[in-house]
Amino acid sequence: MNDIDIKEKDIELSNYWDDFQVRVNDTIDCLSTGRLPSLQRLTVHLTKACNFRCTYCNGNISSETMKEKTAQKVVEEFSEMGGSIIHFTGGEPTIVSYFEDICAYAKSKGLQVSSNTNAFKRVDVTNIDKLKASFDTADRIQFNKMVGADAFDEVVDNLTYYSEAMGTKMLSVTAVLNKNTYRGMLDLAQFAQRHFKLYNLYYSNYKGNNPDMAFENWQIDEMFSQYIPVVLAYFRITDNQYSHKQLKLYNKYDFINSPVRFEDNKVIPCTIQLSEMSIDVNGKCHNCSHLFRDGVQPDVDANVTDINLNDCFTILKKKLEGDYVCISDKCLSGCNCNLIGFNKAVCKGEKI
Repeated sequence: MNDIDIKEKDIELSNYWDDFQVRVNDTIDCLSTGRLPSLQRLTVHLTKACNFRCTYCNGNISSETMKEKTAQKVVEEFSEMGGSIIHFTGGEPTIVSYFEDICAYAKSKGLQVSSNTNAFKRVDVTNIDKLKASFDTADRIQFNKMVGADAFDEVVDNLTYYSEAMGTKMLSVTAVLNKNTYRGMLDLAQFAQRHFKLYNLYYSNYKGNNPDMAFENWQIDEMFSQYIPVVLAYFRITDNQYSHKQLKLYNKYDFINSPVRFEDNKVIPCTIQLSEMSIDVNGKCHNCSHLFRDGVQPDVDANVTDINLNDCFTILKKKLEGDYVCISDKCLSGCNCNLIGFNKAVCKGEKI
């Protein structure tokens, strides 16, 4: 990966990626004075259950769901810590019986609330500031096959509803690019333009190694020579600047089926996790959502059902002090350009 200008490119999507600019500068200030940053972003996994069975998903699907009183405790203690962003996820968080209530409670505590959804179930989004929906293809047959349900029309209807209900707040769509979907990139962009009002259409790179999903090298070459340029042109024509900036960040290496996608991360410590944390359905705390996703367990145990959230955070982060974990050593599939850019900026001490 070539060295790139941090200020011009790496943190291009700071707003979408939860106030990276603020968090980069705060992390630089804290580390320069020997302090650990405060907890700014908290991911709460409300459930392992899901109403889809997506073919590319590596989630451990079960019926386990966080107790409502645990979720309330987390919200209250995060607010008391001066936290900023709380992200509710799963599984599929909208199928949790108390989902709307916990979003309302978090907003009442002054938190910025975000969540992700597959949009198969419609919920009240009054108390959600950022909603990130999965929608991988505009082909009805392919969509239903990928998610394992006859869901296409329902999802489109719900995303259309969310387009209006979210108003000026952030509604974005994430589409996973894999060997089966990349040829439909333009169709998806055009479909989204016709039906939804989005802050961003975000194309995500498939990070698994399932041969039914993972790219072959010739497909990556074809995507970059024939499909990505056309979509970039469409984004320019439709003045979709944010989606254009995001898609332009990718290079071919990002899509190669490799356990380590970003070689330079071997010498770049992951400073992102110093200001964020994830909590699983049982209350156990993890250093970040990416490590959690890859099944990496923290070196110490901290559980919010036993002790205060602030104590959990201190226990985890003090363990990292002066010995930050490199992304490529722990995140099995690597990270994206924005997350790497965060680390580069902090390591160079260059405020944004």
